[in-house]
Amino acid sequence: MDYEANRRVETSARTFAIVEQLSGVDRLGVSALADELGMSKGIVHNHLSTLRELGYVRKVADGYQLSPRLLSVGLRARSNAPLYRFGHDLCREFAAQFDTGVLLCQHSDSDCTVVDAHGVPSARDLAVGTTLSLAASLVGAVIRLAADGSLPSETADAYDTDRLRAAFDGDGSVTGRLSTAHEGDCVAVPILGAAGTCHGGVAVLLPEGQSDQRRTRLTEATRSLRDRIERRFDSEWPGERSFATEKHSWVG
Repeated sequence: MDYEANRRVETSARTFAIVEQLSGVDRLGVSALADELGMSKGIVHNHLSTLRELGYVRKVADGYQLSPRLLSVGLRARSNAPLYRFGHDLCREFAAQFDTGVLLCQHSDSDCTVVDAHGVPSARDLAVGTTLSLAASLVGAVIRLAADGSLPSETADAYDTDRLRAAFDGDGSVTGRLSTAHEGDCVAVPILGAAGTCHGGVAVLLPEGQSDQRRTRLTEATRSLRDRIERRFDSEWPGERSFATEKHSWVG
């Protein structure tokens, strides 16, 4: 399922490798970047100079760091994505009503990224921008099943794939551990557009120590949340409230 470019441009690949490397630290010097990425200092310096000229990197003391301009690009990309536009306010209302965490995850070729998070404790390390594996996360599994009906072999290391398929085929939702890298259970559902394209998924965190009745109610409400978001895709919802606004009922 991972996309491979027909004519890969190595220069572009090197630029984004530098951006990715800088994204995980405060700043790095040319020598450290060259060592980490296996590039010559000259090539690294040329890439950094270009990024600096374009405003995406800045020089700080003896190193380089990403500039806030990348943040503005990311925020604009998120705002333009239909999944975020159609799901943001509904996920926020859901988190407040049920006092639990909600993650809205956008699908890409090889993973999914948290583009919206509400009610999630900071200790869970699930902030906006977190990448979740399609193979080793529950929301990734439902996205794969909705997108092409497949599950990568690696998923079997993390989940009972027969149970996942049976649950998904039943009502389109699955419950279980959020991911191999994150503790706690969740309910996960995919979000499909009008043409059947899978745009991503929603993961609703299931608080520990809750009764089976509350977990069941959260599961039902998550499916209702999915339906409400998908109706906006079907109607090309403009994002404006009117007197014909949707009812605030999550179940039934």
